[in-house]
Amino acid sequence: MNLEFNIAIHVLTFLTKHKDEKFNSKELAELTCLNPVQLRRVVSVLSDQHYITTMRGKGGGYQSNQHTASVNLATLYQQFVLNKESKHRIYTGDTSSHCDISKHIAHTMSDYYDEEIQLILNFYRNKTIQDVLNDILQEVNKS
Repeated sequence: MNLEFNIAIHVLTFLTKHKDEKFNSKELAELTCLNPVQLRRVVSVLSDQHYITTMRGKGGGYQSNQHTASVNLATLYQQFVLNKESKHRIYTGDTSSHCDISKHIAHTMSDYYDEEIQLILNFYRNKTIQDVLNDILQEVNKS
């Protein structure tokens, strides 16, 4: 999980709840408690994917569309987490090492990582933005 993934879910959920309203980037940043730069970076991806509608110019802003509520969280996870993963080294060991552990640890951990990703994607595959909104509204009603 990362911040951009959470921002995407937050913005999409907010816009779904307020589906008949349009918000400029300053308003949306304030209402979602986000830095405007972070917000614009995420909403540009959401707009490119047609998850939201973006109107440019004076009187423009962001608004949900017919796709927003049905956006799948697994898809967002792939876009904002898996496609953004660091290219830095994440495994230890060296295949040329004389130590069996060092020689094979990266391969084993890579297999574990692949399984972990599948578990996460399977979890999010059955959840949409509408599900997030429903869960939040249910929590609000408990209060």
